[in-house]
Amino acid sequence: EYVLPQMVTDVITSFPQNSHPMAILIASFSALAKNQCDQKTDGELECKLAVAKVASIVALIYRHITNQDFIQADVGLSYSKNFIHMMFDISSYKFTEIVDKALDVIFVLHADHEQNASTATVRMTGSSGPN
Repeated sequence: EYVLPQMVTDVITSFPQNSHPMAILIASFSALAKNQCDQKTDGELECKLAVAKVASIVALIYRHITNQDFIQADVGLSYSKNFIHMMFDISSYKFTEIVDKALDVIFVLHADHEQNASTATVRMTGSSGPN
């Protein structure tokens, strides 16, 4: 589920390459939310699909602002390995399980740590199902 909707890709590539990555990320999530709402799927499934696409969104933003072609996800790789693959095209790099697990832990710690007040407010509002 790494494949981005065309609308999200178009939003990212419409930004000038010297744009701040966070500005592009915010716009990307808005486009993704629009697309997810159009799908009319189960809320839990929507969340899982959105999280699955985060690695692709961030990698595409990085590749765009560094003027490099996007690298498609490899469904045979783990989430962490795929993220590194899409960011840096390290096909010659041999990923060890230790590096893979460490990156998984880093992602979880980052997600947990970034639960600040505004994030909590958005999550609480979002969980009530407003449209």
